[in-house]
Amino acid sequence: MRIGLDARKINDTGIGRYIASLVENLLRVDSRNEYVLFFDPADVDKSDYPKGRVTKIIEPSGKYSIGEHFSLPSKATRLGLDIFHAPHYVLPFFMKVPSVVTVHDVIHLIDPAFGLFAREYARFMIRSAVARARGVITVSDYTKRNLIGLFRAPADKVRVIPNGGGDGFAKASDNAIAKMAAKYGITPGYYLFVGSDRPHKNLKAVAQALRLMGDDSFFVVAGRVGDDGKKLFAGIEGRARFIGRNMEKADMAALYSGASALLFPSFHEGFGLPPLEAMACGTPVVASNVSCMPEILGDCAVMADPLDYRSMAEALTRLKNDPAYRAGYIAKGHERVRAYSWERTAKMTLEVYEGCV
Repeated sequence: MRIGLDARKINDTGIGRYIASLVENLLRVDSRNEYVLFFDPADVDKSDYPKGRVTKIIEPSGKYSIGEHFSLPSKATRLGLDIFHAPHYVLPFFMKVPSVVTVHDVIHLIDPAFGLFAREYARFMIRSAVARARGVITVSDYTKRNLIGLFRAPADKVRVIPNGGGDGFAKASDNAIAKMAAKYGITPGYYLFVGSDRPHKNLKAVAQALRLMGDDSFFVVAGRVGDDGKKLFAGIEGRARFIGRNMEKADMAALYSGASALLFPSFHEGFGLPPLEAMACGTPVVASNVSCMPEILGDCAVMADPLDYRSMAEALTRLKNDPAYRAGYIAKGHERVRAYSWERTAKMTLEVYEGCV
């Protein structure tokens, strides 16, 4: 087969990790097929793949643009693709090639914090993609239920293929942690939040939990956070450090490894990679008990209501100060991570491709 995949979002945080890890592992498990990857002009030279296995195509049309609905279908047909994979919910309207779409979540539809335009655009595009694609992939049973409930997607058309979780992450050495900490101006022993200030990420919970903790408590916030997000920490600015999310993987593993615990208080997630990455690095997790988190994490994280800031604060403090409690969650986290693998994700995705041509 000649398999096409839209890789224009490869440098995004969540979906970018999905695209990069999926392609890397497809090439590892599949020696028979050829892959055609469509890149944003700024990204085409940033990824290196085996010659003869991958054809890189520059796709100048913008993400979420009108142009992508014409340009990608035209190129897919001209290049003789057997299958086209849209790795997020925008499947170009005029795509004639048999297609697969991955819908990671329906956050725009169920979180009232998103505006009318974003909500209705997502609703229209997901409905269209689910109807036109030969195969629909999603990353959790939670999102599959949403697709069936909101769009009447046929259950047998939607395949749940979990992400790989903590693949490639492991506890960093003390030296690596020290180098990372010096680079970002932080001291190991901090609490960690990995995400953004988008409403569903619930950054407010981080600030509120921090206010309820001891004055010596300190949070590192890794991700895109603007001025409005930072205002949540008014009065406790000296107890929080904001760093970017575009880190090398080794630095990210060291960041997880140097943390006393990760707080992941989201209201909505399709899957949620940071908790599993933290667990792979030997860092215990406090996570919200809603959306897909119970499904993905089971009893291997401390679960809390995303609005119960006191419970989060108490759990974080206990994970730092109670060695036996901490060790129990570290052990369970290591076991949980073993249930997820990007290689398994790639093999299951290849099965979907083969069933759709």
